[in-house]
Parts: sequence; C-alpha cells; structure tokens
Amino acid sequence: MSAANPTPPTTVEVDYTPGPVISTAGPWTPLLWDMDGTLLDSAVAIVRRLTEVLLHFGVTPPPAEQLRYLIGPPTGTSLQRFIAPEHLDESRAYYRSLAERDGLKDQHLFPWIFSTLKTLHEAGFPMAVATSKPQHEAERLCQAYGMAEYFSGIFGGNEKRHDKAAVIAEALEQLGKKNALMIGDRFYDTEGAALNGIPTVLVRWGYAHEKEFAGAMATVANAEELLNLLMQNNEVA
Repeated sequence: MSAANPTPPTTVEVDYTPGPVISTAGPWTPLLWDMDGTLLDSAVAIVRRLTEVLLHFGVTPPPAEQLRYLIGPPTGTSLQRFIAPEHLDESRAYYRSLAERDGLKDQHLFPWIFSTLKTLHEAGFPMAVATSKPQHEAERLCQAYGMAEYFSGIFGGNEKRHDKAAVIAEALEQLGKKNALMIGDRFYDTEGAALNGIPTVLVRWGYAHEKEFAGAMATVANAEELLNLLMQNNEVA
C-alpha cells in the first residue's frame, strides 16, 4: 500500500520571496557555517537517499536535479511534501537508517573549505556550525573530516530545535550574538538568520536557485571572495 500523500508533487518548485535584507558592517563574529552545500558537497548522497525513501513509500521521485532543492531543511520538512502524515515519522527513520548505512559515501568537503577554515581560525574568527542535520550527525561529520578543531560549537537539530532559526538561536545563546554572521547556501539560512536578527552571506557553490540570492546581504562565488569579504576588516574582538 502506498504511503504517499493523495497528490504528491511530480516536480519540486522553490517557493521563495525575499523579505527585508539584514545588513551589518564587519568585522563579524561569530561566523556560523551551514553544512550541506556550504562546507560539505553532499548532494549525490542526499538525493540518492531521498530517491530511495520515496520509492520505498510508493512515491515516484521527481528528477534528481529537482530533488537537490530539497537539500537544506530538516529531512521531515522535505519528505512531508510527498509522504502522508501518518507515515512521516517512519519515512524519516528510514532516511536516517540510509544515512547510517552510507556513512561518508558520496560526500566530501568542498576542496577549498579546509584551507578557508584554517585561514579564518588563524585570523582569530570564532566560528561554529549551525545546521539542520541531526546534532549527532553534524558532530560525527565534523570529526570525520577533521574540521571540528576550528569550531567553538557544533549545533544541529534535535527534539527541541526543529528548524534553522532554532539552531541559530541556540548557537547565538551559547556563543554570544555580538556581530554574528551566517554563511550558507539556501534561503533557509537567510530566513533563519533574519529571524535572529543577523545577516547572511550566501555561497554560490551550493544548491540554491538563483532567486534565493536576493535575500542575502552578499553572495560569493568562491573562497577567495569570501575571505576578501571577511578579512577586509579583520580586527576581530
């Protein structure tokens, strides 16, 4: 028996209208990093798992290039478009089992990330991860890829933090808001940051639709542009 919604979508549309853009002057501290599409190139792994979950629950998956737009929010938020509410928890658990099965398969740091983190760390920028991934998975990945040492905190989703805004709020509470900046790749990052009163820089190497960049204080195409933006006033308090 199918566990699909009565009319599951056959395409994935990015429904986003930017609100007022929050902008502040640097230096920014702390820097909050998104994970998927920002630190980690995980599209192949995530799209494969989403496809497996949808097929398992009787849903015909949209094309892979459209499933990429589901990368960013908590898994349940993505799956609820397709899966009937009474099967949503089961589908989330199945996705998590696939993530455990896959481990680090088909995902890796973007090649420029490690050197970028090292440069910012040596310049004195406090940094943390703020991701919608489950807390334990975020911690595991940071350790596995050798970047945990650069972060003052790793903040992911849990039973109390169900969306990006809540994750960012926890990070700011723990680290101090100061003049914080979110670095991400999707509108989920800009919206979550805005709800906490901080600006966002969106990277263009992630998984965003072009329309999403309108909500960011700035966008950067590569690590050099990001470092130039962050280091232009690098007297970090």
